Amino acid sequence: MGQKSGVVERDVELRATDGMQLPAFVAEPSGAPGAPHIVIAPEIFGVSSWVKSVARKLAQEGFRAVAPEIFVRDKEPLGSDLQSWMARVGRLDIPQAVRDLRTALESLKGGRAASIGFCLGGALSLLAAADSELSACVDCYGRPRWTHKTSAENATEERALPATGGARSAEHPIAAAKRIRCPVLAIYGTRDQGIPVAAVEELRAVLPPGSEVALYEAGHAFLNDQRPEMYVADQATLAWSKIIGFFRRNLA
Repeated sequence: MGQKSGVVERDVELRATDGMQLPAFVAEPSGAPGAPHIVIAPEIFGVSSWVKSVARKLAQEGFRAVAPEIFVRDKEPLGSDLQSWMARVGRLDIPQAVRDLRTALESLKGGRAASIGFCLGGALSLLAAADSELSACVDCYGRPRWTHKTSAENATEERALPATGGARSAEHPIAAAKRIRCPVLAIYGTRDQGIPVAAVEELRAVLPPGSEVALYEAGHAFLNDQRPEMYVADQATLAWSKIIGFFRRNLA
């Protein structure tokens, strides 16, 4: 357990619904046990140093944050190439990952609850908000559908997914979004080569009242300041301001 600038952080072990020990990282504002709580659905890299920095950022803003390691069951090493990343998505039990997010959220008692996710996690954030009593949901550049065929890059990603299992057989986030009852903030980049703006507009059309879609002049993963090839500082600053404002309005 540690404390940084009024933030208390710790690593915990939770019991998942399938009996697995589920590691998670928690960051909370000091002295605010009843503050609203937010579960973070990670990128393909799991609970990375950047995801932990997101938890700390939320805690500094007065929210309790928890990030579960949804890839704990995957024993395959993660490579540095697109094919390896998409293979990991293909191996992921999506419904179990969503249950892991809900288990993590339920571990922080009291206050209103919300979800936020990035890339793969953005899609999982939408799935976690469906059929649950959340007060807010943030989706940062999550695929509305698990695959698209709008470019050579996307076709490569689809071929990397196994024919069965994982995301291939899971419910599309856009379908789950139709059942969400809380406001959703959807953050996307207009230059994202993997998620066309047309797909974002399809998602906008099914989001519940009070939701918002925010488009930024950036590509994919532009919020991640630990990936300099993706990060767009000015657009990330704007997006984070909108995210924090959205949580403050809906979790007060």
